[in-house]
Amino acid sequence: MSDIGKPAIMITRQRLIDQEARPFLYQSIGDYQKEAFTSSRLFRRIGDLSQVVLNLYGALPFPDEQNPNRNLGYIKNSRTLVMVDSPSKLTGYATLKKAQELRESFLGGWDRVVVLGWNFVFDIATLIKNFNDDKLEVLVIPPDLLDKLKTKSSYESLLKSGKIRFSSLQYLSIKKPVVKNYSSDIDEITIELDNYILLSPDSLPLDDANKEKLTDIIAHDPLALIEYWSVDPDYDGETFRSKWQDYRSNVENDADPFRVIKEVAILSPKVKGKRKICVKAVDVFGFESVVVEEV
Repeated sequence: MSDIGKPAIMITRQRLIDQEARPFLYQSIGDYQKEAFTSSRLFRRIGDLSQVVLNLYGALPFPDEQNPNRNLGYIKNSRTLVMVDSPSKLTGYATLKKAQELRESFLGGWDRVVVLGWNFVFDIATLIKNFNDDKLEVLVIPPDLLDKLKTKSSYESLLKSGKIRFSSLQYLSIKKPVVKNYSSDIDEITIELDNYILLSPDSLPLDDANKEKLTDIIAHDPLALIEYWSVDPDYDGETFRSKWQDYRSNVENDADPFRVIKEVAILSPKVKGKRKICVKAVDVFGFESVVVEEV
């Protein structure tokens, strides 16, 4: 089966769960940002688009002779370097490493670097955590920005309004999984959700009243924003195979139709050495997060 919209994909997944189709594979095919850029009449080169993104973020682009890719800028009166990644790429390890190197060496070095990305590798949150670099910040370029940049006048309007929001990445965290011996060839693995960090509410198409409600949920019950989560207890690092799932309104696991359960115990065949456990979650806005733990 295939579909183009996140709500449709969510419904498909829920129906597969209800029909006990286990396991099933979900994959994202294609790249909307790349297609939108390719069909754009306003931007012929990625460097042209990068210059626009820098300006909308509030950064000053470097001259072309210092910046041949035209994707670097800086915040005025600060030592903050800004790097824009390509809509044709997935922002991942190589980009973050390059950003660190530029921070240390470009034009004598900078205090911090901000990476603005369109698309991200599935484990970007884990990568950022592993980098453990408080002088490296990764922000999301609004996914509908290319739709808003249809004409030069629309760009000038956005620039004057200052309403473009570059959001932090949302990410999921889980508690350390607990593995117990269940039988001679089976392990019992307990996985518990810990926290969910949503991107800034300002970037979501909500009115002020609903943004206020969302802010309160983020502060007091962030896991209530999880619409669906699933577990692959034997993740191979490439293909996610869902072996267990739960979603809101599924009352087979508990009686609360407005929240997913936060903890599950899964039986899985024993493995030699360490085991990789991958958890995927989708929030009520359709944003997906992934966390991988090795035990």
